[in-house]
Amino acid sequence: QANMRDRSRHDSGGSIFLRRNDYSAFNVLPRQKINSYHIKMEDECSIGNDETRCFILSNYATHKMNRVPCVLCNSMMMIFERYPLIDGTFFVSPRQHTPSCIQVKADGRVCYLSAVCMGCLEGWTTRLQCRNGNCGKLWDGSQLILGTMYSYDIFAAVPCCADRLKCTSCSQLVIHPEQRFNFFSDYSQTVSCPHCGVQDFHFTKPLERTFLSREDITRLNARGGDRSNQLSWARITANA
Repeated sequence: QANMRDRSRHDSGGSIFLRRNDYSAFNVLPRQKINSYHIKMEDECSIGNDETRCFILSNYATHKMNRVPCVLCNSMMMIFERYPLIDGTFFVSPRQHTPSCIQVKADGRVCYLSAVCMGCLEGWTTRLQCRNGNCGKLWDGSQLILGTMYSYDIFAAVPCCADRLKCTSCSQLVIHPEQRFNFFSDYSQTVSCPHCGVQDFHFTKPLERTFLSREDITRLNARGGDRSNQLSWARITANA
C-alpha cells in the first residue's frame, strides 16, 4: 500500500509542499481546457483564494502529508504550495469516503477533505456508474475546475435519479425527484426525513452504495444481456 503520509525531512523553516516547475501535467487535457477557466491559477485578487489555499495546506501540513491519494483510483498526487494545488481537485464532504480523507472543520462543522485525480474527473481512469438499474448514468466530473477545492461533496451535487434522494434509514424519498435545491452544496447538508424523522446527510451516500464496484460489473457482465453493453469498469477504493 502506498505511503499516504510522506514524513521525509525537509529544509528547516521550509514548506513540505512542492513548487511547480511548469504546468506540463495538464498537457494531456483537450486543448480547449488548458486555460485559467478550467485550471485554477494564481491571480492578483487572491483574498478568498488564499483562504482556500491556506485551509488546504494547513490541514495537510498538520497531518504531515504532502501527497494525497485519489479517492477513486488511489493514485498518489503531489500537493503544491501554489495554484493549481493538485493535478485534480479537492473537495469537502460530510462523509469519509476512504481512510485517506482527513477530518477537518469547515463552517463550524466536522467534515472530510478529499481529492480526486484529473484522470478520474475526466473519466479516463475511473468511470462511475449509478447502481440503480433503471438509471445507469455515469458520473461526470469533467467540468470541475482543476487545482482548487469545492466546499461540498462533488459526487452528491447533481443527483442522477430518485435513489440518490432516498433516506439513508427508511429508504423513502426525502424530497421529490422534481424538487431541486438551489445550490450544489445543499446536497451535502444534513436534513430530516419527512417519513421517519432521521436527520442525516441523506444525499451524500457512501460511494459503494451509490455506484457500481468492479465486482458488481464483473458479475453483471457475466450474466450477459443488453444492459451489459452499457456497463463500464468502476473502481471504488473502499471496496478494493
